Amino acid sequence: MSRRPDRGRMVATGLTALLIGAPLLAGCGGSGSSAQGPGGQTTPTSAGPTGALAISPGHPTTRSEITFGFTAPVASGRHGRYEIGYSLSVTGAARPGCVGAHEASAPSVARGGHATITLGPSQLGARWCAGPYTARAIELRSAYCSGSKPCPQFVAVVGIVARARYTVTRG
Repeated sequence: MSRRPDRGRMVATGLTALLIGAPLLAGCGGSGSSAQGPGGQTTPTSAGPTGALAISPGHPTTRSEITFGFTAPVASGRHGRYEIGYSLSVTGAARPGCVGAHEASAPSVARGGHATITLGPSQLGARWCAGPYTARAIELRSAYCSGSKPCPQFVAVVGIVARARYTVTRG
């Protein structure tokens, strides 16, 4: 007679995996100014709470080119063993014939600098879907590698830098 693992055992296994991985997440999205990475190296992280993501125009339509702007808490680029970058995630209601979700990389930006990303039908390949959206500017960290040594392949979400909610109307 075979038995399936009970739910409690599966949860404990998942929790154990989460706790084992917790040291790698130290500082993610927090208000500290640095986090300790592999080998004890300190790297900069987002400073302070999530900020507002600027959106222009204020009342976008399905045909609008929307510009998203945020202030970078840390310069993008190389920081010791790590590469810091930013990404924009936009999610809303998806329907056939229109775009309800999209991810875009942010350009390089200095610490305290203002980064902007513009998205519209020409970048998306279709019009926006009408409805409510959530947009997030996310700080990402990956390994910086050079030479012929093996390089770890990962992308870690450091935290959400800015967020906004908005509505796209028909137009």
